[in-house]
Amino acid sequence: MKRPCVSATAAALVLAAASPLFAAHVVERIIARVNNEIITQRQFERERAKLRDELAQQYSGAELAARLSDESKNLLRNLVDQSLMVQKAKDEDINVETDLIKRLDEMRKQYNLATIEDLQKDAEKQGINWEDYKDQFRRQLLMDEVVQRYIGSRIVVTRAEARDYYNAHKNEFRSEGMVHLAEILVSTEKRTPAEAEKRSQEAEAELKGGARFSEMVKKYSDGPNADQGGDISLMKTSSLAPAVAQAVAKLEIREYTPPLPVKNGYLILQLLERFSPGVPTFEEVEQRVDEALYSQRMEPKYREYLRQLRRDSYIFLAPGYVDTGAETPGSLLTSEKTP
Repeated sequence: MKRPCVSATAAALVLAAASPLFAAHVVERIIARVNNEIITQRQFERERAKLRDELAQQYSGAELAARLSDESKNLLRNLVDQSLMVQKAKDEDINVETDLIKRLDEMRKQYNLATIEDLQKDAEKQGINWEDYKDQFRRQLLMDEVVQRYIGSRIVVTRAEARDYYNAHKNEFRSEGMVHLAEILVSTEKRTPAEAEKRSQEAEAELKGGARFSEMVKKYSDGPNADQGGDISLMKTSSLAPAVAQAVAKLEIREYTPPLPVKNGYLILQLLERFSPGVPTFEEVEQRVDEALYSQRMEPKYREYLRQLRRDSYIFLAPGYVDTGAETPGSLLTSEKTP
C-alpha cells in the first residue's frame, strides 16, 4: 500500500532520546522521508555516536576515525531499514505490547529495581524521555517479529547441510576446551548465609524430584540472567575456579551440581554443552553450526526482502545523504515509485 508523505512540519513532533550535547548542537532537520515516517539529523547523529562508542572499545586514534568513517556509510540505510520494517509490522497489525512489558521487566531486574515505575524514574533522572525509551524497544520487537515471520521462518537448514558446512569449516570451531552452563545463584547479599544455604538445598531437592532446571531458576535464582533460564553462555574450562571445574567435570549433559559455596552465595550449575580441546565433533557443535549456516543464509534474504519493501515505498533523501540499501544509491528519489 502506498502511503502519503508527511509535511516538513512533522519534524517538530519528533522527540529523540539524545544526549544534552546533541540537543545543544544538532539542528532538528529532516534528512529522509520513508512513506509516512521521517528520519531526522538528530536520529542520525545519535546512531553515529552509538557506533563510535562501540568502535572505541576496540580502536583509537586514526584507526578509530577510519573505522567510523567506513561503517557510518550504512547508518542511513539502517535507519531506513528500521522504518520500513516497523511500518510493515504495523500494516500487518503485529502487536508486541506484551513482549514490551516483559522486556522492560527484564531491564528492571537487570538494574535491581523493584518496579517498572522505578525503571522509568531512573531513566528520567538520566534525562531520557520514557516514551522514547519504550518506543526504541517496541520498534526492535516489531522488527524482530517481521524478520521471523517473513524471512527467518522460510530458512531451513537440514542436518546433512549442517554436516557439510562443519566439514568445510572445522577449524573455525576449534577451541581450548569450553563448557556451556546455566546457573541457579542463591545470593548471600539478599539473605543470611543460613537462609541462602537452606534455599539452595530446597532448589536441589526439587530438582531431584523431577522439576525442570529452568523453572527452578525462575523460582530460586538471584542471578542477573534468571530471565534467560540462568544461561551464562560459554566459558573456558581453564577460567573456572578449581572447585567449580572439578564439580562440572563430573557432569553429563543436562546434569547439575549440588549447591556449591561461592563468594556471594550458593551456586547450582547445569551443564548444557561441553566442547573438547581442539576441533570438537560435529555433535558437540551442531547447534553452533546450525546458527552459523542460518546467519549465512539470512543476510542475502534479509537484504532482498528490504529491497522489495523499498520498491513498494516512497523514500526521499535530503541532498548529500545516501541510502546504500537502495537499488540506485545516491539518487535524491531512492524509490522506484513516484508520487
